[in-house]
Amino acid sequence: MKGMQRLDTTGLRCPHPVLVLGNETVKTQKGTVVEIVGDCPTFEKDVRQYCERRGKTVLAVLGKGSQLTIQILF
Repeated sequence: MKGMQRLDTTGLRCPHPVLVLGNETVKTQKGTVVEIVGDCPTFEKDVRQYCERRGKTVLAVLGKGSQLTIQILF
């Protein structure tokens, strides 16, 4: 594993969390785990769709309710 990168998108609403994820991971090396935190109502769905389109793997979805942390393998 190459390391860990953490992004906090708390308070941002769709589509901003996914835009932050895309912009902040442009140069992320393969094998890096990116952890993104958010509280948007569509956060998990949007991040999963992003991962499907980009060929990334969702490793875990942590938390309950409105505050989630999603771990993604790049």
